[in-house]
Amino acid sequence: MLNTVINVNGHLQSLDGPPGPPVITAFDRAYLYGDSLYEVVRSHRGALLHVEEHLIRLEESARLCSMDLTVSRAEFRSQIEKSYAHFRNQPGMRDRDAYVRLIVSRGEGKIGFGKSAVLSPTRYSLIVQPLSEPTEDDVRKGLHLGIAERHRNSPFALTPAMKSGNYLNSLLAFIEVTPDGYDDALLCNADGHVTEGTTFNVGYFRRGILCTPPFDIGILDGITRREALTLARELDIEVRETRFPRERLYEADEVWVTSTIKGVFPVTRVDGRRIADGKPGPLTLRLRAAYQKRIDHLAQSHSSLAR
Repeated sequence: MLNTVINVNGHLQSLDGPPGPPVITAFDRAYLYGDSLYEVVRSHRGALLHVEEHLIRLEESARLCSMDLTVSRAEFRSQIEKSYAHFRNQPGMRDRDAYVRLIVSRGEGKIGFGKSAVLSPTRYSLIVQPLSEPTEDDVRKGLHLGIAERHRNSPFALTPAMKSGNYLNSLLAFIEVTPDGYDDALLCNADGHVTEGTTFNVGYFRRGILCTPPFDIGILDGITRREALTLARELDIEVRETRFPRERLYEADEVWVTSTIKGVFPVTRVDGRRIADGKPGPLTLRLRAAYQKRIDHLAQSHSSLAR
């Protein structure tokens, strides 16, 4: 919690600083019903990455859950930048990259589901804290993932395409598999097709072809996933968005995941089965290097514009 900055509806406070005005009421819809959305932005070399893409996705999530955002995209951007600047002004944080979490609630009000129970505009909070990135040792080890028996939410129930603060589906999958020594969980749909992980998209390589579940299966439209697929095509790697059962991961030459924090990251075991020789594969590492180069370039571009 050290060096964490919070921003509640525009009011800033450091957790290790003196008490201040940020307060979230017990009657907030996020607390009462999980009636909230969120996005996670990261910084890299002092620059916030993909802020616009995250805010556009937030607006799409709001559309999917019929939430009327009363805070503009420009205001969200301004508050993210202000909170990040406050983080960087703390002692020792100037050169630290940050994890920035934006949580948006439908509002505050009376207990009850109807619109008449919501008595305030949209409420939001921001959490900014030092980013814990994977080490090179972590990359060499790769992730060990377990496929949960719990299914991914159906798109006809609570669609994973909406980045909702109601995260019990993923949380319970994580709790299910991690006691068995896995780092994290993958989830299949009711038809037995692999969808995604608790906080990441997934795919594999087989005979040089990149395969990943399609968006319409009911997965988050991951921003890093999008970038990785674009980079793969630029590297002349064939890309197929297709449904597949868990067995395809067992038979893969390489398995990988993508997320804002991990970038493109190797998986070396699934359900206790070693993937190929149990080491990060060359195509995954090539794609990871291309992604790192892309975000280096983005950070440099932001720095040049800021001068």
